Amino acid sequence: MHILVVNDDGPPSRRYAPYLRPFVDALQEAGHRVSVAVPATSRSWIGKAHLIGAVLKASYVPPDDFREDGSWETVVNPDAPTHVTAEPNEDEKPGRQEGETDWVVVHDGTPASCTQLGLFDLFPNRGPIDLVVSGPNHGPNTSTIYNLSSGTVGGALEAVTCGKRGIALSFGSKEEQAQAVVCAASRLAVRVIEHLCQNWDLGVELYNVNVPMRSDVERRSVHYAQALPNVWTKGSLYAERPTVDPGEGAPAKGFGLLPSWIWYGSTTEEPRRAPSRERYFQWSTELSDIKKSLDSSEDGTDARILRDGYTRFG
Repeated sequence: MHILVVNDDGPPSRRYAPYLRPFVDALQEAGHRVSVAVPATSRSWIGKAHLIGAVLKASYVPPDDFREDGSWETVVNPDAPTHVTAEPNEDEKPGRQEGETDWVVVHDGTPASCTQLGLFDLFPNRGPIDLVVSGPNHGPNTSTIYNLSSGTVGGALEAVTCGKRGIALSFGSKEEQAQAVVCAASRLAVRVIEHLCQNWDLGVELYNVNVPMRSDVERRSVHYAQALPNVWTKGSLYAERPTVDPGEGAPAKGFGLLPSWIWYGSTTEEPRRAPSRERYFQWSTELSDIKKSLDSSEDGTDARILRDGYTRFG
């Protein structure tokens, strides 16, 4: 198969995307043709979003050029394409100069935009794509809360909207893993993906696969499960800040850097207090309720099966 791999963790790196390269290697060792398109930075929790006002720059990078921190050596090639545009000229189509094995890093990209560009723009010389795999995510994606928020799931959802089969893949730990464990999880993931493609339920458009990180993962059974239903119970995911520093989202030229109240009126009048019309909020999740629901999940749910050390799809 020709498989497009996208993710929400960005380029391969030890900290954010340690599972990407071993998984791609496992796909290739199993005989599959693999094209890779990933966002330039982590896009977790972004779902199936597109940044519709952005011009997306696509950088073609040989996979061996990535460093441990996710950066890569830049080679200047004046003939290579640098931007993806809505209506490129015939002589400037994205991907005309890409190497056969180059990966693509999409600046200002999201998992969904990587899927779109990967299917239609970035790899014109590699033939039709049979399947989109989004992942492996650096950590699990179980329960409805995570599934509906996940950029990993979003990348696979975008494939479905393009008429392609999609699989969201997550490796169930954010802790650093022994290379042998990562390789074992990658091999198992490939076998599960191949099984799903050979036995695809015609009533299914997308599968969500979660693989536990264990040394014996290849010897343990694989289960089908429904997603654990859960909701936020702790209130807002954001915390209010009194102000923002320049460069952290404040309007340009100092506008908007207001205190919690202002004085107005003439110097001879008694000052009156008026509320500011601007407030600032920052992402500040408190996930103890969600973690508790995952830990106490019932038999047969995705969260319980992964917690018990089995691979789950559904």
